[in-house]
Amino acid sequence: MNLSKQNCDNSNHHAFTAGISSRNSAWTGGTLVFPDVIYSEGTGYNPSTGIFTALTAGTYVFYVSVQSENKQEIRLDIVLNGSSKVRAMAWSSGSSSSIHQTGTNMVILHLQTGDSVLVRRYLGTGYYSDSAHVLTFSGFKLY
Repeated sequence: MNLSKQNCDNSNHHAFTAGISSRNSAWTGGTLVFPDVIYSEGTGYNPSTGIFTALTAGTYVFYVSVQSENKQEIRLDIVLNGSSKVRAMAWSSGSSSSIHQTGTNMVILHLQTGDSVLVRRYLGTGYYSDSAHVLTFSGFKLY
């Protein structure tokens, strides 16, 4: 079996990383939109809505990284078709100094064509990010 890159069917490849390039200390929205596409192969992630839609069925991996705004709490869920699957949490407490905490989580999900995956706020207010894209959402088709 010849599995060189040039002999692979690229039409079935789907991968993305998207980020946010600024902080928002008062954000209390629902779906978190990651407008800055850092990497994209194939299609599926919409930077206007923050939603990934599976164009082909398969096993996918999704990852989120969040940083809390100064002395605040934020909890974000990776959501499949409206159902929370995993949660990333970041908060700081009991400190009088300026502090940000980072939370991450990853999930492997089997998707059918048309399934949607997004990041949704579960609890908390605000997030920290900057031009280096501290706050990111990534996904790719494993097989």
